[in-house]
Order: sequence, then structure tokens, then C-alpha cells
Amino acid sequence: MNTLTMDINEATAASCPYGDVIADVCRASISSMKLGVMAGLKYCSSEDYDGCPIFLAKIIRKR
Repeated sequence: MNTLTMDINEATAASCPYGDVIADVCRASISSMKLGVMAGLKYCSSEDYDGCPIFLAKIIRKR
């Protein structure tokens, strides 16, 4: 399936717990930065969100 035509329900099922796909905001960042379409699809809308640099920075800050 083309990731650009992904259904919102599919994207949120296995998405990053800090990524808000609907609001286009990354809550893992200190400033709740805007994601943009490509970053949102690449880092937030898959099971591989632990490769996201913003998510990793959030985890490091928690330690």
C-alpha cells in the first residue's frame, strides 16, 4: 500500500505514542513541534517509530 494514501485508522493503530497525526504535532519534542507530512509518515505512522531522533531524545531525557 502506498503510505501517502494510508488510512488514518491504520496510521494510529501502530503509531508512536507521542505523535499526534491528526494535530500534526510531536509531543515528544520539548516545543511540541509540527511534524510535516513526510516526517509524520516516516517516524510516527509505523511500528518503527523508535528510530525517530525526537522519540529517542525524549527517552534519553527521561533517564
